[in-house]
Amino acid sequence: MRYRKDHKQQTNQRILRAAGRLFRRQGYAATGVDAVMSSAQLTAGGFYSHFRSKEDLLAETLDAVFRDVNTDRPPELSRLQGHAWLSAFTGFYLSAAHRDAAERGCPMPALAAEVARVGGRSREVFEQHLRRVFDFIAQQFDQPHADRTQAISTTAMFAGAVLLARAVSDETFSQEILNACREAAMAAIDESSKKGGRAEMLE
Repeated sequence: MRYRKDHKQQTNQRILRAAGRLFRRQGYAATGVDAVMSSAQLTAGGFYSHFRSKEDLLAETLDAVFRDVNTDRPPELSRLQGHAWLSAFTGFYLSAAHRDAAERGCPMPALAAEVARVGGRSREVFEQHLRRVFDFIAQQFDQPHADRTQAISTTAMFAGAVLLARAVSDETFSQEILNACREAAMAAIDESSKKGGRAEMLE
């Protein structure tokens, strides 16, 4: 049977999409290669024609998930920037919907701890994308003078809030965590916006 020239690439993408869903939903350590291949509707025996190891799969999956994460975010975010984007993103990220959709959500709260344990290339890929996240959010806080410190603390709070909200079984407690962090983030965004306005007036 002859395959199209892009058959292997398409199959590779199917595996990455399946791994991205499973790793985020049930964890990297708890997900075997067989489960990933079955989710991709492929036989387990074909795995090593695409990836050298499960660790190699994690690294490529992280890269793919970080690059594709915008596809599962509200479309209006792509039309916003600056403090308007930060406010809308905060409402989305620190929501029950994002908390409950780990398989489609941000890879940071879902996989950061496992990346730290696995190390190697996966850690390098994670770090590269995390730096880009910090740079992007810093620009939204203050576009003329990117606020990297604010971006790092905000990103850490976002990821930590979702991680903790997913870890508890009490729905009221989980929502309390999200609400508290959302209020703190909104207050920081509002203060940053006021500072930006005062700076423009002085200029």
